[in-house]
Amino acid sequence: MKNKGFTLTEILLVTTLLTSASTGAYVQAKNKAYEADCQNRLKQIGTIIQVMLMDTGVFPDAKFFPEKPDEDTKSIKVILKAQGVPGEIFVCPSVSDDLKKIGLTYIWNDELNGKSPDTLPDAGKTWLMVDMNAVTEKVSSAHRDGYNVLYADGTAGWSNTIRDEISKEKKAQLMMILARLK
Repeated sequence: MKNKGFTLTEILLVTTLLTSASTGAYVQAKNKAYEADCQNRLKQIGTIIQVMLMDTGVFPDAKFFPEKPDEDTKSIKVILKAQGVPGEIFVCPSVSDDLKKIGLTYIWNDELNGKSPDTLPDAGKTWLMVDMNAVTEKVSSAHRDGYNVLYADGTAGWSNTIRDEISKEKKAQLMMILARLK
């Protein structure tokens, strides 16, 4: 009668082969999961904003990036938390731990404050929120050289051109705030 189990050597051999061959695949899968989670968070934020738009007709009056994301009344995080949005949704899972501590890793397109989506030429191409990697030269490896974006029409997607749409002044403003918060 044959033994139906595996020997320790067989298990170690298979484990070694799988881990050495799949380390790159694991990292790639983990990064893809982070990217999907980040985009899902933006979709959830977009849903709440769409509900707010049904009531007010205009985008909230929020700051591009507040110095105190948990306290400033013009922080999109504070505005949406008042609508029941949990705080952890405002943090992209792929950012560094020091950025996670800030509690807000998405920036708001303050040029849309008080505007109705109906007044935009193409709300599906106008960014409303984007992960803060869009203002830096270094993109998180989980974002495959681009950024997750929430568009003004409530859809979420991916782009590698949003950086060009953000002014140098706004980028510098964010970098100064981040330097103080870290």
